[in-house]
Amino acid sequence: MQAYKKIGLVAATVGTALLTTSLIAYPKAAQQRQQRADVIIVPGHPATRTGQETPVLKSVLDQAVKLYRRGWASYILVSGGAIHTPAVEADVMAQGLIQRGIPRAAIIRERHARHTGENFALAQPLLADLQLTRAIIVTVPWHMRKASFYARKYGIRHTISVAPAPRQVTEWQQAKYYATTYAKMLLQIPLAYEFKTKK
Repeated sequence: MQAYKKIGLVAATVGTALLTTSLIAYPKAAQQRQQRADVIIVPGHPATRTGQETPVLKSVLDQAVKLYRRGWASYILVSGGAIHTPAVEADVMAQGLIQRGIPRAAIIRERHARHTGENFALAQPLLADLQLTRAIIVTVPWHMRKASFYARKYGIRHTISVAPAPRQVTEWQQAKYYATTYAKMLLQIPLAYEFKTKK
């Protein structure tokens, strides 16, 4: 019994240390507080294989639309390629925004990003071309630190607006999403902090 207690204590200590490392390495930005920006950025979330919105994707799009309708930004940039399914995430999101009444002219598509880092690396030149300098990033709770980190890395001034976790996502599933995301963040620290690019 003592051996099990020791193993549990070691596991808890290691887990806490790894979590703390992730939190320190990926600080989050301030949350949106009635401050207008130029653009709302929605980094990619997987759609279904048939190109339909998942509950998570619906939640982030609803949150982006709410901010847009309140006048907090003039554009919505959606980013994501066909990574997890054959559907291009940016196209699914753009179609969802149009169905919610967002004008096509207000939607910017980035259709090639394969992961969070590329969401912001590839969005940055699009924002620069349109002289959009302040952003509100809309994402789910377990993704906000990672999204904020990469936005900061690529020079995008921003705040965060957290979309609520859908009712269909159980607390157990949320815990799983947090664990998976933070584990990836921890493993990617060497790449995340590599600012120089090869010429």
